[in-house]
Amino acid sequence: MATLRRSRSVIVTGGASGLGKIMSEYFARRGDTVTILDIDGVNGPAVAAELATFCQRHDDSDSSTDDGSGMNDTEKWIEGGSVSFRRCDISSWAEQAAAFKAVYDDVGRVDVVIANAGISEGGRSWIVPPAPGKDASEIELELELEEPKLKILDVNLTGNVYSVKLAMYYMLRNAPDAATGLRGLIICTASNVGMYPFPPAPLYAASKHAIVGLVRSLGPVYAQPHIGIRINALAPAVLETNISGTHGLFKKMVVTPPDTLTSGLWKLLTDTSLTGQVAEIHGNNVTFRPPHDIVDEDSRHNLEEFARFGYGQ
Repeated sequence: MATLRRSRSVIVTGGASGLGKIMSEYFARRGDTVTILDIDGVNGPAVAAELATFCQRHDDSDSSTDDGSGMNDTEKWIEGGSVSFRRCDISSWAEQAAAFKAVYDDVGRVDVVIANAGISEGGRSWIVPPAPGKDASEIELELELEEPKLKILDVNLTGNVYSVKLAMYYMLRNAPDAATGLRGLIICTASNVGMYPFPPAPLYAASKHAIVGLVRSLGPVYAQPHIGIRINALAPAVLETNISGTHGLFKKMVVTPPDTLTSGLWKLLTDTSLTGQVAEIHGNNVTFRPPHDIVDEDSRHNLEEFARFGYGQ
């Protein structure tokens, strides 16, 4: 006979639109307690109300597999769950810390954090000079030295580092799962341009390369038994979302369907051996991408020596 389990406490940053909304719906359909943190205070409450309707009619047909929280083949999702919204600018440590504390105080725990919020460069990249005029050999010189516009790094990198830190802080207050020894799961949204050169938006690419490096480097640290937290990343190709702007952008592109994203999410949730991994989401495929090969034995030796001094030292 199937037994009922408690719903998970899930925080999704940037969960009111785009990839975040897709993933928020995924958890809502499984009866979890979902909190959306998003800067969009106008549409956010309506999105939460829309997704909350799925909590009452969720489909547990694929929930008989271990979900990464110790659930086994005889357990089913508990009925219910909820979706709530809190306005939060994740680039503000004070706002995000207050939002996480409010979730912890209201729900009593944090089990899964989807560090997803992100923005694009929004037009010409600050770090690229203006396009040349009719004479391609001439470049338009800036009249004044422009102060760097680094909001994209404040959100895509610093804000997501804040999310990871806060997730760790509250997950360490969870008792380890009896079957796995795990306390929680963090999933960061990177991008496939975090693994390739991307000249159209170099600062966006830099922010996503940084997330890939963060996840791969924290994986073995957080996997230590006294921590017991898994951290992985999703690296989507082109999915049609609000972050990419007008729909005309996609006319000649191969667009990955949302189902591939949720398939990757499911893999990261269910395989408790995965940590420090990056899942590239492309077409109908989820491909786990290993780090670069180490160039030579000297470099391997030095990396091992650094690790010998201790993680995070």
